[in-house]
Amino acid sequence: MVEQFKKTVIDGDMIMIHQHMQCTFALRHEEIVISAPPIAELKDRWPALFCEAQLCSEFHRITNQNLLYFLFAALDKYTPQLLCKKRKNGSFGKKIQDVLMAYEEQDKNNIAAARTAALAGLPMYLKEDSSEVFKTCKDELEANQDGAVALVAVVNEEEVPAEVPFETHHVSFVLEDQVVMSHRSWTYSVVILFGLIYALHLSYPEKLSGFFEFIQVVLLNLDGRKQLKPKLQALRNELD
Repeated sequence: MVEQFKKTVIDGDMIMIHQHMQCTFALRHEEIVISAPPIAELKDRWPALFCEAQLCSEFHRITNQNLLYFLFAALDKYTPQLLCKKRKNGSFGKKIQDVLMAYEEQDKNNIAAARTAALAGLPMYLKEDSSEVFKTCKDELEANQDGAVALVAVVNEEEVPAEVPFETHHVSFVLEDQVVMSHRSWTYSVVILFGLIYALHLSYPEKLSGFFEFIQVVLLNLDGRKQLKPKLQALRNELD
């Protein structure tokens, strides 16, 4: 399976890879949860996990949910409220206002722009600083690949309005100081990053834990807990 995955998509037997990933799921999941091997070792042993299609399949094996469909459906439900909420005071309130103003400059018929603004603004509603996880740069050669968990978006502009990457050349996924995947869309990258963290049983970045917990508990309902953390419950009450 590893040798097949090293081939190009055209030459590789993706059906065979999928079948083997299905058959080895229990072994792999036990290895990930109990042994917690380094990302470099996981990438060598299970390279298909770092392919979008197989990652989404793995997420479905664990949760019985279609990651992209269910998360975007839930996000679309809350996006209007997130983009129309009453502006708050303080530094985070100013940042939220900047995000909303940047969104006002976008095409309102572009659902991708709305999703991007909603995801970029969500940490601010939770009073979290996303700068160590969500990064932007103009030159790919200058991309900072340090960090336990990060997305590094290569953008056109010297200065990204409100640090919201509406348009990107591509986005790199950084885990344990190495690039493990890439994607064109920042919005899809955020969703896939959540899938990676969840499937690989990684800890949420400390400064953005509420953001990812909101995705897990509120958007995807993956936790049966009835009592949320106060800031998550407060935001959920405001949005419902």
